Amino acid sequence: MSRVARLSIGLMLAIGCSALLAVGQPRFGSRTRVLDWHACFCDPGGDGSSLFIIGFITWFQTMAVLIGATVGRLAVPPSTGPGRAVTTVALTVAASMGALAGIPAAVREVVMEQPSPYTSLSVSSVREAAVVGVVLGTVAAFGALWSVPAMVGAGLSWAWLWLVGLASTSHSGGYTAALGMLYGYPREGADAFLAGIIPLAVMAAIAVGTAWWGTHRGGLRFTAMYAAMLGPSLVFAAYYSSGYPYDNAGGFENAAALMLMTMVAAAGGAAAGVSCGRCRHRLLDPLIIVLAVTGIISEVAVGIATGFYPAPFSNPVTVTLVVATLITLPFLPGVADLVIASRQEQVTYSPRP
Repeated sequence: MSRVARLSIGLMLAIGCSALLAVGQPRFGSRTRVLDWHACFCDPGGDGSSLFIIGFITWFQTMAVLIGATVGRLAVPPSTGPGRAVTTVALTVAASMGALAGIPAAVREVVMEQPSPYTSLSVSSVREAAVVGVVLGTVAAFGALWSVPAMVGAGLSWAWLWLVGLASTSHSGGYTAALGMLYGYPREGADAFLAGIIPLAVMAAIAVGTAWWGTHRGGLRFTAMYAAMLGPSLVFAAYYSSGYPYDNAGGFENAAALMLMTMVAAAGGAAAGVSCGRCRHRLLDPLIIVLAVTGIISEVAVGIATGFYPAPFSNPVTVTLVVATLITLPFLPGVADLVIASRQEQVTYSPRP
């Protein structure tokens, strides 16, 4: 089969898969009660959890584009140079076109479910969230198609967060929990701590594995680290686009904790992935791993101290550790790559006499 024919198949797969996910995810979320359209501020103990639906809709459409483009990519043979650029652009555009079907589908859900007039949900807010999701997904898909670890990490994050949403709904009896967080457990004690830390820990594990794989295959630490951060970054972007929702379910505070834990985990995984390489830097690699572990432990310590969901800035000790880690970590993988590149350039080979 010619490359053009396989590219055509890939484009059709990208459009079809993206459209299916864009339409199916909001509908499936409503039917399984992952999305509770009827929560409001006015009921006794009202929590305003309807705000989280906006974040979910954004995330649904974002991932529809990304997963659709990834599926389409599987049908296209690898290429380099201009051919790869053309393929990447074509698949991204195709997946984006397919995801446009999710905009009227999301609007249809809000019309059918008829949420309380006291909530912030409306046809315009849901439509806007869906449009933002398609745009965000287009940008994410274009970047992910250049990096296999980014595609894999984002796909695993997508599957895991769906499991978290279904588990939360099953336990709480119908409540829109914060995206990527469990809800329905006691607010204090071991159950509350585990409910807060398990989703973050698994996302951090995905980031570690993706970053380790990226560098173990011979990639740069810096590239592998940020490829591993794609999935969590899209979750954070979904929160950001929904207007920083924050209430007794967690919300933006947990999104910040997710970014902190997964970033330090990705940095540590990227450093560990080159531990067997011949050109690894003997000082920076252990330092990166130590700082990553320190950052993760500081987050877990906050969860233990508060007995509730991990919060990134709850006490002076934690904020000092977190800020120091965040300032230092993003630069160390890049510095390590530059050091190794300079060492390799200094190696000269002279022919034997």
